[in-house]
Amino acid sequence: MPIIKEFDLDLPYVKKGGNREDYEKNWKEKRMQFRDEIRCVTSLFEQNFQKYKSSDSWKVMVNCRTIAENNEVKCVGGVTEVSVDFDIDNYFSLINIEKKKLILSTLKNGIDIIVDNNGWDPSLFDEAYQKVIDCNYENHWVWQKPKKSPDRKHNAQVYCEHDIDKFTAHFIIKDNTGEVIKAEKIIEECPNEWYFHSYFGQLKWITSKEVALINKDGTNHLNVQI
Repeated sequence: MPIIKEFDLDLPYVKKGGNREDYEKNWKEKRMQFRDEIRCVTSLFEQNFQKYKSSDSWKVMVNCRTIAENNEVKCVGGVTEVSVDFDIDNYFSLINIEKKKLILSTLKNGIDIIVDNNGWDPSLFDEAYQKVIDCNYENHWVWQKPKKSPDRKHNAQVYCEHDIDKFTAHFIIKDNTGEVIKAEKIIEECPNEWYFHSYFGQLKWITSKEVALINKDGTNHLNVQI
């Protein structure tokens, strides 16, 4: 049985001109910005979701429409979809924390419809929803375990912050007492995993005074020296 492990929101094209030129001119940029911004909340939901086995789905997609003509639930290729009402102009007028709250409530709205329609147990979905609220919508984490330097005097870790408008990562280097002796930003990217996931391949000390984050294909090193 497939396991539900991904959650997403989309902003389907509202047909006005009904052609590619109209989409490129009036909708594509808005949609891409929305798709980037929602990931800080949906990925936080995923991190707090304890995986759920379903008969046909590995992903939940909530389509945000100005007017959702119906709330029909359908599953295509393992992706269970539903449409909900959403005011995109209002969304873009909000400050970041209010955007996050609206993203989560919209995701939960869609999930509730799907759960009710499919007869899924709502408890795990409700639990993940509450955990996002409990951590104040902050999607921060340490990538992998801290790495000890060859001389055993320092620990290095990569601290990540995934926000509405950007993703950043810092090297945090501590001595054996736990005191931070160096903190340096090494990544600032668009807030969508497609832009930043490839940075994270290997954390490695080059010497006892220099540590590097090596990308997935080994072609780029982000180095910091003590």
